[in-house]
Amino acid sequence: MAFIYRLSPPGKVGQVMGMLGIPILLAPALGPVIAGWLVDYASWEWIFLLNLPIGVIGILLGIRTLPKMDRQSVASLDMLGIILAPIAFAALVYGVSEGGKTVATGNNWTAATTLTGIGIGVVALILFIVVELRRRDPLLELRVFRSSTFTRGIIVQWVSQIALFGTMFLVPLFLQQAKGYTAFETGLIMIPQALASAIMMPIGGKLSDKFGARPLVLAGMIVTTASAFLLSGISADAGVSSIILPLALLGAGMGLFMMPLNTYLIQSAPQNLVGRVTSLTNAAQQVMMSFAVAGLTTLSAARMKDIMVDKQLQAPDLHTYADAFGFTFLVLTGVAVVGLVLGVLLSKPKNPLPEGGSRRRNAHDRRLNLLKASVRVRARTDACPIGRPPQGTLRGV
Repeated sequence: MAFIYRLSPPGKVGQVMGMLGIPILLAPALGPVIAGWLVDYASWEWIFLLNLPIGVIGILLGIRTLPKMDRQSVASLDMLGIILAPIAFAALVYGVSEGGKTVATGNNWTAATTLTGIGIGVVALILFIVVELRRRDPLLELRVFRSSTFTRGIIVQWVSQIALFGTMFLVPLFLQQAKGYTAFETGLIMIPQALASAIMMPIGGKLSDKFGARPLVLAGMIVTTASAFLLSGISADAGVSSIILPLALLGAGMGLFMMPLNTYLIQSAPQNLVGRVTSLTNAAQQVMMSFAVAGLTTLSAARMKDIMVDKQLQAPDLHTYADAFGFTFLVLTGVAVVGLVLGVLLSKPKNPLPEGGSRRRNAHDRRLNLLKASVRVRARTDACPIGRPPQGTLRGV
């Protein structure tokens, strides 16, 4: 992403990033259709084998078409960061997952496995932060959080990712376990989300060049919040259309502001750290996706367990699934509202142009100023007759 950002022409950064974001949102939505068909009608191994030729084509196209960039010195590997980061994030996700499980006496947040996972995760995370801040070339550049504009922007991004990936996991789970749809049918129901994203992504990118990221983030988060609220009201006898509409709204909202927000984060970072921002945001996306799936799944399971205990059910029925599903999305609505409030606090980034675009714009301005100065000198020379000194010079010498 940083590579594309550097190559983007000035004034069209948002439009280019919007086109780049289309496959980012299309792939998670179209993937279940292809994967569902392969699972139902072929073999699950093809889900992985199918990626091999795609990867080879991508490598060949990259070698053939990508321009050469100036080489930079490569720092030594951050071994402590490589060790501590997986321990911290994996332990935290494990602790959250264990805490959401229910036992006969209530919840599981005080269980030894939960406390151990969260404890190890917190200690490893603190050590990881200390190590990364003290290294000259860390695994993840955490110094960008010193920028308040970047910090506000990435928190909004985290909230939106929790809403996106939580929905993309919970809805198929509800459709298959509660409604009884096959994997392929579930993938087809998820297509409107992909189509809405594909339509709104270029529009959002083009509008961000004109209006900036803030209004698009606010509009997109409003649509996302409305989508989560509609899903919270799904009943047991609801039809497919009542699920497709919120999914389409979610895709439209995410497509409208996801890439403008990514561009905003790059522009908000200090200029010397721009190249390190994308690795940080990508790593954070994986962590937020894990937390979203673990947290929302355990929340839904806990709610389902409580309903079954209250109704003295041996197994969950459709109404139990719908109630637990709606409760989880009501919580997700609250999370989206928090993101909307934080979106109001976004300010204009300090680096509105990409690094390469800034250099090109500065060079253009210098050439324009030299041309203007040359025109003024030429006009003054033409106005002075040959052999006659200009007005105001010494005479009689």
